Amino acid sequence: MHNATKRTAAFCAAIAAVALVGAGCSDDDKDKASDTASSATSHVMSGAHGTTTGTAAAGETKIKGADGVEYTVTGDIYTKYNAATDAAKTALGAPKGEQQTNPDGGTFQQFDGGVIVVHNGKSYITWGLIRDKWNELGGSQGQLGYPTSDETDTPDGKKQTTFEKGTVTWTPGDATAVVVAN
Repeated sequence: MHNATKRTAAFCAAIAAVALVGAGCSDDDKDKASDTASSATSHVMSGAHGTTTGTAAAGETKIKGADGVEYTVTGDIYTKYNAATDAAKTALGAPKGEQQTNPDGGTFQQFDGGVIVVHNGKSYITWGLIRDKWNELGGSQGQLGYPTSDETDTPDGKKQTTFEKGTVTWTPGDATAVVVAN
């Protein structure tokens, strides 16, 4: 429901701006219409958490990190972040830096509680002790490669994420995650 409200407000702001420009208003009025549309879009894209600040274009937002610096979350990473539940966004936390690109073209952005990774047009969130184990093994450029799933619950109560070259499983209460290579 909240996403539908965001889209509707952004759409209405865009229509209003187009209508004013199409009606042949003066350049000053066009600038005001553009500012109004940008402001409405920025407000709509700012999210319900109160953690985003500044202006944002469609498909991106700025989020203040724990260090007080605003970081841009954009593109497929933004899409994955925006689609996450409120609980997942809370667990993910604030960004720790800007989006980065690997030599093979995959992108990622680290957050306090996890990372969003995009490779071959697919994006996944990896976090907690599963992320820690994956990072120990070199992350996306290491032994396991890129994630191929978000974290899932197994029938026996464990947490699991699949990767290109293996699976990492964590049992709640355990101090470390377990790797099974393909």
